[in-house]
Amino acid sequence: MSAPDDKSLPPLPGEAVRALEAFREERPSAHLENRIQRALQAAASGTPPARSRPPERQQRLAWLEHSVTRKVMGLALVTSVILLAVRADDWTGDSEVLSETMPLRHVSFQLSRESPGWLELPWTHGVHSGEPATVHLEAPEELNLHLHADGLPSARLVGCDAGRCIHQFTAGTGAEATPLRVRIDKPGRYEFRVSHASDTRQVREHFVVEAKH
Repeated sequence: MSAPDDKSLPPLPGEAVRALEAFREERPSAHLENRIQRALQAAASGTPPARSRPPERQQRLAWLEHSVTRKVMGLALVTSVILLAVRADDWTGDSEVLSETMPLRHVSFQLSRESPGWLELPWTHGVHSGEPATVHLEAPEELNLHLHADGLPSARLVGCDAGRCIHQFTAGTGAEATPLRVRIDKPGRYEFRVSHASDTRQVREHFVVEAKH
């Protein structure tokens, strides 16, 4: 048989032989074997394989992203609260209403024997700097309350309970202050509570009147 009819292949070079031997000795990593084993088990049971735990680096990146997201959301929330507080301050104005309660005051009133008298309560209207004030006057039910109805169309009786009545009206303050007058017919001890409020001040006052002949 001639040389062209010989079907045997020529021998491989030494480097190729060593490369093939090294390839045969190669084994997959433990991680890859684990994934292959789970995939084979899942295929046999008909369930999808469970996802492998992400590498530690991916876990750190995910935690960092979550932390940054929380901080950004917290900053946005704080900013919203600050803006809301500023807007609320704009709504309510730059100045807040100052509320105060005046000390109890005793007033002596001399009655005439011939006719009843009109007592003018010394309410502290000067704190309102001439601004109109909404007044609530609590007085004994039996007393006749004179509110100058012609000049106070807003005057009205709020209600009476336990022998006392509350009257509400708008009064002038300052130089044009409305006098608060009550009619007293007989001697006795009378209590009055006055609450008056403007845009910047709210004052509560308590008067005890001793009426004598």
